[in-house]
Amino acid sequence: MNILSGMNWLRAIAALLVVVYHLNQHLPLGNLSTLTIGIHQSIGHLSIMVSVFFMLSGFFRSLSYWKNIETPENIPQFFPSLKDRFFRIAPAYYTMLIVSLITTYIVQGYANLNFPAFFSGFFFLSWISPETLFPVLINGPLWFISFDMIGWIFTSLFMMGLCKMQKKYYSFYFVGVILLTLAFHNIWTHLPWSSSSGISSVWFPVYNPFLFFLHFLFGIFAAGIVTWLKNRLQTSNILFDGATLISTLCIAIYIWNVRTQNDWGSIPDGPYHFPFITSMIAIIMISLPFTRSIWNLLDNTFFTFTAKISYSLFLIHALVVVILLEYVFKDPLTILTWIYFSITTLTISYFLAWLMYQYIEIPCIPKKITPKK
Repeated sequence: MNILSGMNWLRAIAALLVVVYHLNQHLPLGNLSTLTIGIHQSIGHLSIMVSVFFMLSGFFRSLSYWKNIETPENIPQFFPSLKDRFFRIAPAYYTMLIVSLITTYIVQGYANLNFPAFFSGFFFLSWISPETLFPVLINGPLWFISFDMIGWIFTSLFMMGLCKMQKKYYSFYFVGVILLTLAFHNIWTHLPWSSSSGISSVWFPVYNPFLFFLHFLFGIFAAGIVTWLKNRLQTSNILFDGATLISTLCIAIYIWNVRTQNDWGSIPDGPYHFPFITSMIAIIMISLPFTRSIWNLLDNTFFTFTAKISYSLFLIHALVVVILLEYVFKDPLTILTWIYFSITTLTISYFLAWLMYQYIEIPCIPKKITPKK
């Protein structure tokens, strides 16, 4: 039983579905059956995979605290951990940030460069204003990294506080932090922000670190439950397979039912259908390490490889989409050319992600956390 393997496979699936989500946006809709259009609309809700990434960050960051919560001397120190985190994510991110800026200049010209947004993204501060939300417009997913970094910091501070409390106060602490987070979210969304255009006008200020920290909290809670089960020597059980399958089915049914709506539908108002979808994902995260059959199904070369390159795959695939559509596959696409386009995107993205993982990610990861090749 390996907790980290279970979460890595989940990360692999999430990364792959993010690529599918972006490919789906370019599917030509003419002459499609009602069922196919329904599937297309449902795939349009796979933006919830961003929530999975936030939850995984909360899970992985809090896990080392949960494991050592009874031995305070082994609790991770904040600044050394922050340094490790920086060298884990920054090299590949900075590489794609710079490459995306250069590509923007080549494809769209100097007028479309936004240097304040670029430098905000460089310092993980994309979330501070609507004008800086997207560090580089030509590679949209890069917006995620600044939010993930501030969420990682919030998670660390949250767990440092939790470790100083008696267990009987844990539930009060969780509820108190949730209420405080909601209060900050409400304050943030009611500040006199300047108007913006494009997708930023829709996302900002609802997309903010406080709202997304709620997703991190679900990952933190899942890590706590998994640690508790492991400490009780919980073994693989078919009941966990059932919980995983039922939760996945609930997500699929829910997405199908809301397929004609946008991908928000959250409480509080925001993206990714929080908290229902988030709760189902948390159940999957808790159950997956203790499954009996699903574990064996996911333990294969493809998912293991995808898990390794998942971060680079997330960073690079949208840029590959833009370049292919600009220079190889011209709009409007047909069904046949969309299939060729999708296969080409996946092939090139996987190859480039492997190169970036092998020659940028691994050499820059601190030795004590360098993964086995």
